[in-house]
Amino acid sequence: MENLRSQLLAFVFVALVFLAAGAAWSVSLLAGDDVLAMAATPTPTKTPGFVRAVSHTPQIRLAVPPLPTATLAPASRSPATLTPPAEDASPPTPPAFVLAVAKKHGLNPMGDFLLVDQDSQTLYIMEKGRLLAALAVTTGDPAKGWETPSWFGVVGEYWGTFQGLGGVMADDGWWLFQRGGNFLIHGLPYRLNEQGEKVYVGWDDLGAAPASRGCIRLSPEDARWLTSWNPQGKPIIILPFSQQ
Repeated sequence: MENLRSQLLAFVFVALVFLAAGAAWSVSLLAGDDVLAMAATPTPTKTPGFVRAVSHTPQIRLAVPPLPTATLAPASRSPATLTPPAEDASPPTPPAFVLAVAKKHGLNPMGDFLLVDQDSQTLYIMEKGRLLAALAVTTGDPAKGWETPSWFGVVGEYWGTFQGLGGVMADDGWWLFQRGGNFLIHGLPYRLNEQGEKVYVGWDDLGAAPASRGCIRLSPEDARWLTSWNPQGKPIIILPFSQQ
């Protein structure tokens, strides 16, 4: 009798041990699922936007997308500026609509002003009544929700080179206005490769199609030329993009 009781007690003890081990295993599985679930939850990220490389960091509408297909711009590529006429030569005749638009906005057609024609993707620069330059640009792509709004005002301060999250940069930035973000004229965006060379994106869009995220992009050479001309304080008209 005593032997039977000992066997029963041993059986109960072993059963309790197995039950305890099974409970601990179940708890570890549940904890593992929680860890996996946490690891699988994506971390919220903020879409990178350009920030000015100075003491403050305004958000800029133009957050350039990744550049997987970017290539180095050909070193021989020449700017699309017009050669200033010689003293004894007649200045280039500006398109009639440029002068008409200037008059419509109350500007002196014989003064200095800039006009962005989004339909032709061209920036016209007028100086003292003559067409100083016609530069190929690319403006905001409305098909992707990145429109460059029509606007009339003056060119603002010089932002120079500004850098965005992820290493995207742009040179010769000139601030225009703010409307849900900052709009500028600037050179094509680029990244630096391992050799420190600038790898530009968007060459083929210049003068051909709207492809930016709202800002007005120029070739690097034309952006430098515009900076040397110093457009600050000059009136600028941005016509709407009607080819939609």
